[in-house]
Amino acid sequence: MDLECGHGNRNLYGISARQVRLGFIQKVYGIVCTQVLSTALVAALCCGPLQPAVLSLLRNYPSAYRWGSLIALICAMALCAGGKKSYPLNFYGLAFLTGVMALNVGVICGMVAAAGMGALVVQAALITGLLVLGLTVYTFRSKRDFSFLGAILFPLTFGLLGFGLLSIFFSSLQTGALHLGVSFLGAGIFCGYLVFDTWRIANVLKVDDYVEGAIQLYLDIVNIFLYVLDILMSMSKDR
Repeated sequence: MDLECGHGNRNLYGISARQVRLGFIQKVYGIVCTQVLSTALVAALCCGPLQPAVLSLLRNYPSAYRWGSLIALICAMALCAGGKKSYPLNFYGLAFLTGVMALNVGVICGMVAAAGMGALVVQAALITGLLVLGLTVYTFRSKRDFSFLGAILFPLTFGLLGFGLLSIFFSSLQTGALHLGVSFLGAGIFCGYLVFDTWRIANVLKVDDYVEGAIQLYLDIVNIFLYVLDILMSMSKDR
């Protein structure tokens, strides 16, 4: 019997609200660990035995991959949003989103490795792991209310998205000091999201919302990794 589902913060058979919340947090991080490990496995395969197939796909069908991954991501997000309160639909959405993101991360890592910068993928993964660990421990140990971050991060994210759209049409925005600065900003924004979402998991989300909490943390971690990798690649090119 799942002691968390449907019971909010009430005691159940002597189980305190604190114990229920702890079980909820453990479930969220268990799901996130599975997502991250699955993504790492796909990335390793794309950097290794699947690299020729990945490069062939990008070389022969670049538009098909670009639009296909975008449509798949939109569908996955829609499924997650629509079914987040419904079991097992929420887990189907979770699995679908994880698969799409893992493939996208794997393709990027495969391209970086093919360009002779595979070591940067490992470095980015290590830096991301340290950032996630440090920020998570800080948030759980801190007594601060991080709700104010929501009002700051949302407009910054829209600005980041706007820059990304402009860079599609103006290739000069994809290189240089401005691009590096935006990459640092993006990494900082998603580090902020990691703190904000961790605080929400510890204090705000209901105990039935473990899939929603896992998706939020997973997307934060993936975005931190991608921006850190972009920063390392930009700095490597400069050197």
